[in-house]
Amino acid sequence: MIRVAFICDGFELGGQELGCLAVMRRIDRGRFSPHLYTFRPGSLIAEAAALGIPIMIGHDKPAADRSWTRYDDEAREQFRARLIERLRGDRIDACMVYAWPDGIEAAQQAGVRAIIERVDGMSLITRIEDKSACARIICEANAVRDVILAQRALLNCRAEQIVVIRNGIDLGRFDPTKYDRKTCRTAIGFEERDFVIGAICRIAPEKNLELLIHAVEFLIRRYRNGEREGIGLVIAGPDGGSLGHLEALVAELDLVRCVKFLRATTAVPELLRGFDVFALTSFYEGTPFAVLEAMAMGLPIVATPVGGLPEIIDGNGCFIPVLHPEVAGGVFARILSDVGLYQQLSTTSGKLAQAYDVDRMVRGYESQLDHVMRFPVEDVPGLIQH
Repeated sequence: MIRVAFICDGFELGGQELGCLAVMRRIDRGRFSPHLYTFRPGSLIAEAAALGIPIMIGHDKPAADRSWTRYDDEAREQFRARLIERLRGDRIDACMVYAWPDGIEAAQQAGVRAIIERVDGMSLITRIEDKSACARIICEANAVRDVILAQRALLNCRAEQIVVIRNGIDLGRFDPTKYDRKTCRTAIGFEERDFVIGAICRIAPEKNLELLIHAVEFLIRRYRNGEREGIGLVIAGPDGGSLGHLEALVAELDLVRCVKFLRATTAVPELLRGFDVFALTSFYEGTPFAVLEAMAMGLPIVATPVGGLPEIIDGNGCFIPVLHPEVAGGVFARILSDVGLYQQLSTTSGKLAQAYDVDRMVRGYESQLDHVMRFPVEDVPGLIQH
């Protein structure tokens, strides 16, 4: 039995944490024993606890709390010391570290045999500045791998350490035929005839949601003669610091009747079933689970061409620049008016999503864990798991 530690900052709702949870949930428990060590608690802790795995939480401040004080620094130091002892006591064989530099140091001091870093997206590439201790660096997209390679001397790593394992989703759950569209549409407060654009993400500055709101305003003003009726925008997710600003922008643009902000929800398939188009306007990304889920639900994707998005959309996307809402508004207008284009994008989204099965993703992790346990310091060619 290989004892695997999953180490992260906080277990709040987000792509990195959902990916970690998916691996812990589906990993072969006959061969692997997962343990979760998180500095701060979050809304996903209950789901992790339901798996019946050992959990260590180092601090009492929720991960959703964006403030940081000297008290938090002290708690972090205490957690690092406790983590070393706990890793030893739990006789951990391998560590999966998610953007938490202290996890690397703790694993080394605890004598853990194999350390793996998981890099979720461009913004987290340099969170662990020295990657020399990692037997593997698992990226979610070729684009992330390429950026690490471009600065491998600075990050103290080699090409042989880097592996690409693409994200995966539960295709059985994200199946549009399982959800009644009218019911789902009614639940978000729109009529069947309305054209509803949806975004599911943290409501944070890096998600560039101002562009999306301005795009809807441009769509209404330029292509609808100012008529707001029949156009909707839903932005759903936890507040990452931008909600108040965006609500004020919506009021300023007189879009209150069109734009709805919803809290984060676990009923993601039902929410997606109520959309006509899925939009992601981020300044940077990795391989967002939300886009894969939207594709599986048969939604056309309108997105900025950042991170791994050009890889996963694979010729089927409508890409927009990060600073030009008028371009996005024009794309929405074309999808709204061209039924043939809409059907083409919808059908192809569903087909492309079939390549991103969660079990395939987890088997990739298992394969890497098996390998690093057999050859923890061996140099082997970098792999890309398709």
